[in-house]
Amino acid sequence: MAAVVRVFDGDHLRAELVRRGGATLCVTFDYRRLDRAGFGPLSPSRQIAAAGHDQLMIATRGNDWFINPDTPALEAVCRPLRASYGAARALGFSMGGYGAFRFSRTLNLGHVVAVSPQVSIAPDMVPFDRRYRQEGRLFDSALGDLTALHDPALQGAILCDSLNLLDLTHARMLQVLFPALRLIRLPGGGHPCTQVLRAISRTGLIQRLALGEAAAAGALQQAHRQARGQSAGYWTALGRAAAARRPDLAAAAGWRAANLAAADTGRVDEDGDSA
Repeated sequence: MAAVVRVFDGDHLRAELVRRGGATLCVTFDYRRLDRAGFGPLSPSRQIAAAGHDQLMIATRGNDWFINPDTPALEAVCRPLRASYGAARALGFSMGGYGAFRFSRTLNLGHVVAVSPQVSIAPDMVPFDRRYRQEGRLFDSALGDLTALHDPALQGAILCDSLNLLDLTHARMLQVLFPALRLIRLPGGGHPCTQVLRAISRTGLIQRLALGEAAAAGALQQAHRQARGQSAGYWTALGRAAAARRPDLAAAAGWRAANLAAADTGRVDEDGDSA
């Protein structure tokens, strides 16, 4: 029987531990939400439960990349908690992927799976990325600096949409700091790069990868490759990427995207779900 204990309850950060008596700690992180209005509900992972691992769920009140006045206090709680486990691994999406790297040393992580993560949102660190400028104005670049956390031994994977130049650049910068992590490219997957997999209900492969299943990386790449041809988002991204050097390919991709989008609209209308 699992027991859920709130191990940290701050003004800005919360952490809940799902205890199952496992020897491995799996850490999951909140993600950026445009509709965020304070803390959201924390939901334990069924796949982590099925694996018999304990789960530490870290949440934030704001879209602040877990960098706020509570950060040092949460780290102080995480260090002794981690000492109770033989191993620790983490999974995070976008902002949550950054969080996994930011707390990697505190949690002594051995394995991370980060989906479309950022290396930073500080304007001076990533001047090329203007997507998070509003949050970046308040970001403490010293407290949020990952360069001091360089770890050549950290294992795992970074998943990214290789047609999204901003996300690909973040992934490559993270690989400089954590060179043992594998880069898994899911072209046209969007941000985060799981939209093609989500459309075919195969995002569970990412949890399997995070739990260390050796075949999961190949399986998710194959699933993405097989499904992307029916994704309007994939063809739109391909057309955008090809526009400068391959206008013929860009035009063909645009035509394909428009036809798939029209077909999707027709299916919604036929099903009566458009209202």
